[in-house]
Amino acid sequence: MRTFLRFFLCCFLSLPAAQAASGEAARVVVLANKNDAESVRIAEHYAARRSIPEANLIALPMPTAETISLEDYVRTIHNPLLEALLEKEFVSGVKAGSPDEWGRERLSVAVPSISYLVTVRGVPLRFENAPEGRTDAPANAPEQFKVTRASVDSELSLLAGPPGVPLGAFAENPLFGGSAASGADAGRVIRTSRLDGPSAASVIRLIDRTLEAERTGLAGRAYFDIGGPHGKGDEWLNEAGDLAKAAHFETDFETTKRPMDERDRLDAPAIYMGWYRPNAYGPWRAPRWSVPPGAIAYHLHSFSAVTVRSETQAWIGAFVKQGYCATVGYVFEPYLEFTFRPQMLLRRLLEGKTFGEAAWFSRPVLSWQEVAIGDPLYRPFAVGLPAQLEQTDAPFAAYAILREIRRKQVEEGIEPALDYAKANFVRYPSLALAYRLAKLYEEAGRPEEGVEALKIVRYIGSFSRDEYPLVARIADYLDAHGASQLGFEVYRKLLEDRQLPKGLRIALLRAGTTVAANAGQSAEASRWPLQARQLEAPAQAN
Repeated sequence: MRTFLRFFLCCFLSLPAAQAASGEAARVVVLANKNDAESVRIAEHYAARRSIPEANLIALPMPTAETISLEDYVRTIHNPLLEALLEKEFVSGVKAGSPDEWGRERLSVAVPSISYLVTVRGVPLRFENAPEGRTDAPANAPEQFKVTRASVDSELSLLAGPPGVPLGAFAENPLFGGSAASGADAGRVIRTSRLDGPSAASVIRLIDRTLEAERTGLAGRAYFDIGGPHGKGDEWLNEAGDLAKAAHFETDFETTKRPMDERDRLDAPAIYMGWYRPNAYGPWRAPRWSVPPGAIAYHLHSFSAVTVRSETQAWIGAFVKQGYCATVGYVFEPYLEFTFRPQMLLRRLLEGKTFGEAAWFSRPVLSWQEVAIGDPLYRPFAVGLPAQLEQTDAPFAAYAILREIRRKQVEEGIEPALDYAKANFVRYPSLALAYRLAKLYEEAGRPEEGVEALKIVRYIGSFSRDEYPLVARIADYLDAHGASQLGFEVYRKLLEDRQLPKGLRIALLRAGTTVAANAGQSAEASRWPLQARQLEAPAQAN
């Protein structure tokens, strides 16, 4: 297998160094499905928003299904696209004498001048194995890699590759682990990204919210769901979490085997990374959730992108529907060692790279099962924290303040952080900022002042669902520091919601019981644990 991979690396010609990012839009090629009017509309919208030349749009007639045959891939996508790129001079090259055994036209000499190839909704997502299990994978390849099925986008990355690269198995990505595409590396692949989702409207929203995030900067909190089936994946996610903490994001970890769900704090998820559930659930399927513009998401599962058009199956569609703007996944089984590295992805983004760069530096292989969903030109941290703090009317501005509070506490100490939090709480009287201020007071040995800050909660008539775990923490703080009656009133208000998910209701009933008892509310202190037990009991058969 390693010999085969080294063969791939030796077959490409080099290119001049990539141009600066500011000129990349002129070299982005957008591929749409001519048989899908919405596909063309999305391509035109993206090109207009990014100032991509109209000549860079290519619309080809192709199947409208997400999953197609290998034959259809070659006939309607691979060969026509290669012809169009040659005709438009996005690729300069010389065709090989004849197609390969799969019918693919190949180039014996090729020099691409593309920054990114962006496929949009309507372009098929993946293709199946060749009939009768045929494969040209090397004889020494393990059986599980002797497949021809792949992600369309991943396979297109080798469109300008040499004739000898097999379709079976995979090839090493020469950009993996890097931080800059050198002249030689830049010429080895056509970097791809995809704008796709459950509906055309959700994809257009992704494009628009991406640009909004570039103007205001990505703000929010970071969440990491550790505790998957393999230690290596946990190691990667822990590293990614440490990067978020080092960047001064408020960061939560779920480290048990229990999946992160409605019981966990998940307000303003600017960054979410976790594993290992086959389908989106709970908070990620909630119809209304306050996801910051430009939010980044990654759920590590072997089939997280078997479809991107469903809001309930797999993960990608649910992410896009809910408002996340940058994510990655897998269309067939990739095997753990050949998945995107979450810590590499996040590290490059935090360094100021674009999503396209970060995705390509963090994927180990090509011609395989991976897909990146998002605008490749998106730079989440183009606006630094100091500039964010000046945008007082930006959405999620309070969460930029929270990040600065954490920075001050780490670098300057608790008193400067406390002074800064007090001053900004007046400007942004939000629950998240009130709770952070109270916790600072607690650390400084003045919890009673934290109680005063949290009394803001009594003036709020209702809470949004994504705030419930935060509100419960506020109630617990009040109870712990002499304001049990107000804490009880908060729990009672939360439990009035008749649409609470079962797990969250049980958790609120259990935690609220203690607060009710401390507040002298004996009726609820007796009734709430009984209700929790009834909900936990298995349903009785008729």
